[in-house]
Amino acid sequence: MANYYWLFPAVVSYMFGFLMRGVRWRYLLLPIKKCKVLNLVSTVLIGFMANNLLPLRVGELIRAYVNGKKENISKSSSLATIVVERVFDGLTLVVLLLGALLFLGSGYYPQHFFPQWLKKMTYVAWGLFLCILIILYMMMRYKELANKVIKNLFSFLKEPILKKILNLVSSFTEGLNVLRKRKEILSVSFLSILVWTFEGTTFYLVAKALNLWLSYPQAYLTMTVIALGLMIPSSPAFVGVYEYFCITALALFAVDRSRAISYAVLIHLFQFTLIVGFGFVFLWKENLSLWKLKEEVSDYSS
Repeated sequence: MANYYWLFPAVVSYMFGFLMRGVRWRYLLLPIKKCKVLNLVSTVLIGFMANNLLPLRVGELIRAYVNGKKENISKSSSLATIVVERVFDGLTLVVLLLGALLFLGSGYYPQHFFPQWLKKMTYVAWGLFLCILIILYMMMRYKELANKVIKNLFSFLKEPILKKILNLVSSFTEGLNVLRKRKEILSVSFLSILVWTFEGTTFYLVAKALNLWLSYPQAYLTMTVIALGLMIPSSPAFVGVYEYFCITALALFAVDRSRAISYAVLIHLFQFTLIVGFGFVFLWKENLSLWKLKEEVSDYSS
């Protein structure tokens, strides 16, 4: 029998995670402008809502665009901070995945229990996000070299178009200046752990709502597999893809497929409802239209 009252603390945990996302974004934006946390939280939710309703993660562009207009800063610089944020998300998820694997491997589950695909996912994700972080740091550190590379790559374009691209790249690299700040980087790293700690707690609490016994490490491993899998652009709302990775992760713990499907649908619906609900509330509060924002972002980037 389900105990849906566990969903109430799950809501609190999930929304605290978004509050931490707003605080983290504030640190990422500090070299550009000091922004209010609550304004950033609302923009984050609008972006996440757009990611759930529109394809190809266009919500990241909408989020950068809304924040640029709201704070009167470069939209490209704002986008750069989101890219850095996503890299830290990826690296944090890999660390949590490794931690869960080590914890579970030292207990009931032997090391050889975990399949090759999970180990490959860990190695590929770690290598990918580390490489992206190095590239972003090099772009920030050697701006003139980055401009020369862009000029050579797009030399076939007409001068006005090339100039626009160079201006966008220049604004983008300005948003990477946080990578110079050790204090901010440490804060962002700590807040990234907090973000995913609250997210993992949400997965644990929703499992309790279904009377599905998942330990904290199992809940975190399930979360990391889903989150890393969803970083690949897919269908709007990640329908099907989310459930696939969730069921695949739960199969590692011999969870019955029917129960795994129920859990996957519930946790997905739970997150989708909160994100889209709060996203639309903030859109209405700020007198914005999602479809108009999509058109404006398309016009801006074209």
